Amino acid sequence: MTKAQDINKIYTSTNLQNFKNITKAQDAQRNKMNFDWNNLAKNLQEDALSDGKKKYAVDERFYKLARNDADQGGALLRFMPDPEGVMFVKLTKISANKGYQKRFCTEWSPQTIGLPDPFNERWAEEWNKGNKEESKRFGRSIRYVSNVKVVKDPANPENEGKIFLLDMSQTIFEKVTNAAQPSPDEVALGAEPKQIFNPLDGNSFLMKVKRASNGFISYEDSKFDEKTSGIYASEAEYNKDIKENGHKLNDFLKPEFFLSYDELKQKLAWYTNEEAPTAPVAPVVEASPAAPVVEAAAPVAAPVVEAVVAPVVETPAPTAAPATSEVDELDDLLDEFDL
Repeated sequence: MTKAQDINKIYTSTNLQNFKNITKAQDAQRNKMNFDWNNLAKNLQEDALSDGKKKYAVDERFYKLARNDADQGGALLRFMPDPEGVMFVKLTKISANKGYQKRFCTEWSPQTIGLPDPFNERWAEEWNKGNKEESKRFGRSIRYVSNVKVVKDPANPENEGKIFLLDMSQTIFEKVTNAAQPSPDEVALGAEPKQIFNPLDGNSFLMKVKRASNGFISYEDSKFDEKTSGIYASEAEYNKDIKENGHKLNDFLKPEFFLSYDELKQKLAWYTNEEAPTAPVAPVVEASPAAPVVEAAAPVAAPVVEAVVAPVVETPAPTAAPATSEVDELDDLLDEFDL
């Protein structure tokens, strides 16, 4: 078996299919729940990536695709397992964008690991009252996070060669899973699984952004390159790069990466302009309020299946560096962006 075949065996669609089945099972379980807090606190999950020090803090580890004046942009990326072989983590994000005086909150939610979140409590409260439109003000979104190496970035060439985190919507994630495992109909027409996590002979991702006719930003034109290529001269070079510069995805499933319940409660009060009233000059001890019931809920352990791990194999002999023609092919691919 050649090295390319060996690497391909590692990053076939099998692991992604397992991950896809896991997420489908979680979604099915979520759909079966009735909308009361007791079920939501136990079953819904949330996120783990921001430090929470500022309302609009930017995590520089995440890749940001630049857009021009016409809201168009493009770059060539390669998906990579993290230093521990994890391909993706599935996270939930607070997506509250209809607050007082256009305030918004996009923090990662601790429900990812089964901990309570005041934004979710408020959503459940409004939903159970029948206030479905009001509940949308406290919404959440499912996100997927992976490591990517920037191969080409015409707008910001200084990003090229660096490893970032990519925060993916459901739309992009479906492109990843569909490329890794084509449907039976696509296979019947000759489609083959893409080697999206193969650093030596894999398919790069042409990420393209535009403003769609409905006015929203869209990544629907993004696609995987049909040709495979190598972005490292050898597996040893790849291993060194990912270990030194990759981002461990399991860190996003640790409690310390989330804002605390009280911190999120403060953000909720700021978002709704419902800050707590000033305490009286002479506080009365007997009037001390009880802690929220949800604080007493036993936290649910983070499910191991949230992190999809690529198998580890023995390091094969190094391969030659990519030929100059491969670099030219990447330039030709980026011509499609028409920037």
